[in-house]
Amino acid sequence: MLWLGGFPALDVTTSTPDALCPPIEEARAAIQARVGEVRGNYHVEFALVRAIDGRPVLELKVREAQQQVLARELPIDGAGCQDAAQAIALVLERYFDAVEKPAVAPTPEPIPATTDEQPSRNSPPTIVHEAAVVPSVPSRWRAWRARAGFVYDLELGIAPRLGVALFPDALRFTPRLELGVALDVAPFLSQAKETAREQEIRAFSVQASLSLPLVWHFEPWSVSLGPWAQLRFQHAEAASLTHSQRASRVVPGAGGTMQLAWSPAPRWTLGVGVAGGAQSPTATSRFVLRTADTEPKPVLVPDTWFGQGQLTLGLEL
Repeated sequence: MLWLGGFPALDVTTSTPDALCPPIEEARAAIQARVGEVRGNYHVEFALVRAIDGRPVLELKVREAQQQVLARELPIDGAGCQDAAQAIALVLERYFDAVEKPAVAPTPEPIPATTDEQPSRNSPPTIVHEAAVVPSVPSRWRAWRARAGFVYDLELGIAPRLGVALFPDALRFTPRLELGVALDVAPFLSQAKETAREQEIRAFSVQASLSLPLVWHFEPWSVSLGPWAQLRFQHAEAASLTHSQRASRVVPGAGGTMQLAWSPAPRWTLGVGVAGGAQSPTATSRFVLRTADTEPKPVLVPDTWFGQGQLTLGLEL
């Protein structure tokens, strides 16, 4: 039981503490700031539940002693809980203000002769189902997220990285666990080089990757892991030949990725991760040096395995 100004504050509990929707301490602080002193044996309980249509809602109940005096369901958009504590506090503030200062009805009602007292916080209240509109709570985890950062590949070196990730509501299993789809592009700054038969061959590389990150949130941190597929587009030149040669190829690869991220501010995340797997040496993944007096020679043969480190700054759109 909290104490405010010499009077006992509302006893606040939740039957779904692991959902963190909202965290119990955050809810208590918001209620304390808005409601203030309360006289009477009131108990507030909230829970994250699903409505009949499957949407997540915040169920709010208030009891005085053993009598329920308020029942309310607060919709939350996209399972978001960012402003849920303020929404609860706003409903309670309106309720206790109505108990203390009841609104005057448009049409006067006959007043019973047996009483002329105004309701107070010590009088037995009536169950209230508020019709007032409470501001909708914005989504805690937004569907679209932009990503930017750097990649360091063991074979190709460093590259800037740009991408986008989608986390649809249908793939959000709990307020803490969600599955997404991410697409990233990284042009490598340095060229791959090889000298064969006194000829220098250079190749410029761009990597496109697709991943399915499964993200677990435990604020302000999150951990993600999932499968990873990539295509490396390379364009090679052998300018030192008598007749300059050019060629292009695609090197596919598949594996997995893992990332640890931290949220320094709302909507922003800073992540450090790794990706690795195998590359397939198919016919389209070969560069062959051809000269008039020698046999064709494969050059810039890609590694069988790939591995890279990632530094990513994310923004929820």
